[in-house]
Order: sequence, then structure tokens, then C-alpha cells
Amino acid sequence: MIDTISSLGLFFFAALLEITGGYLIWRWLKNHQGKILGLVGGLILFSYGIIMTFQPENFGKVYAAYGGFFVISSLFWGYWIDKKKPDKFEIIGSVVVLIGVAVIFYFPR
Repeated sequence: MIDTISSLGLFFFAALLEITGGYLIWRWLKNHQGKILGLVGGLILFSYGIIMTFQPENFGKVYAAYGGFFVISSLFWGYWIDKKKPDKFEIIGSVVVLIGVAVIFYFPR
């Protein structure tokens, strides 16, 4: 159980890093804000790549499962940062994705 909790924590931490880094680069390029945002965003994205190596499985399985965490985390980011409430289809789709993540990564083999 501890391994599952650690793994979930790593997935959510990685999602926070990836979304934050991507958001800073987005603001730099799309909103023409300071280059320092792009640099910091790139460093955060680099950190995300390192965090993912702490997962106990192989690359393909980790990144396939991570996609689901990214979807959920992106919707939370949109809600809290961009003030965009997810609609019912985004919520339903997120639940479907999380079920897929559970099957891919956490079901016993």
C-alpha cells in the first residue's frame, strides 16, 4: 500500500511540475512575458523528467499511466488558475481516464 501511495504522490508531483513548467513557457511565448519565465519553465520541466524516473516501472508503462494524472491535474489547474470550471464531459472523460490508469498501472499482474 505504501508503494501505491508513493507512486500516486510521484505522479501528482510530476503533473504539478509539468503543468507549471508548461504554463510558464506558455506565458513567455504566448503572452510575450519575460524570458525568465521561459527559462524557469524549462528548468521545472527538466525536473519533471527526473521525478518520473523514481517510478518503479518501465518508461512506457509509467508515461502511459501518467497521461491520466496529467489530464486530471490539468483540469484542476484550469479551475484554480484559469478560473475555468470543467463541464460534465470533461469530468466524465477524466473518470474514464483514471479507470484506465488504474488498469494500466495498479491492477495486479
